[in-house]
Amino acid sequence: MANKKFSQFVATVNPDDVDFLVGYKDLDNMQIPTDKVGVFYTLDANQSGDNEVEIELQGSDGSVSDILLLGDKGIEISEAAGQITISRERGALFSVVGIWKNLFGGDPGIFGDTLEFAASASPVAANSSVFQVPFDCKLVSASMKWIHDTPLNITAAGASWDVSVRTMTNNQASATDTSNYSATATVLSGLSLTQADNGTFPNKTFTGSVSLSAGDIINISGQTNGGDIASDDAEMEAYLIFEQIL
Repeated sequence: MANKKFSQFVATVNPDDVDFLVGYKDLDNMQIPTDKVGVFYTLDANQSGDNEVEIELQGSDGSVSDILLLGDKGIEISEAAGQITISRERGALFSVVGIWKNLFGGDPGIFGDTLEFAASASPVAANSSVFQVPFDCKLVSASMKWIHDTPLNITAAGASWDVSVRTMTNNQASATDTSNYSATATVLSGLSLTQADNGTFPNKTFTGSVSLSAGDIINISGQTNGGDIASDDAEMEAYLIFEQIL
């Protein structure tokens, strides 16, 4: 090595032009293959499956190392154009409980029988319960249960009691005036009572998506359609599940 000048070596930028690199250790001259020195690595990411992203490290020496990222429950992971995105699959859930009293035309209620979200309004004829949405969310499921000690009594063919949601159009207006709500209602399919439920203690469910914005004030009411249903002092509880919109 001491007898060789650097100027005597041919310059190159291609590793394939060089078989060995040389040097010394103490008084010994040493050589090492070029593929053992200065390994270059490339990093790549690919969507390898549903909610799975594989990160791959490839070395110029042919070595490969993999890391697999898996999205767990509620976590979504994806890759596109080399960018990995990790996000919550859905927002937080929260539940609200309400109760219907004096069903099928009794007080309290507008649009029929209004679901009460808090303590019973008194006097019932002068109040109507509403729920104010705390943040952007959607109603994703609901259930209702007949809790009276006597069964449901619907004998009229074609008669039904259907639950729907309406939003106030002016939050500063009266909650008891029907003109202060949206002209159209969103029906919660599945939360209906018919003659087929006569003599039972119904438990009904709804699954869907009703989008709501922060500050919305909503009324949820059950209304009789298609025939007469005798008023009843029975009660039903409702359990509403909302999902925060991220």
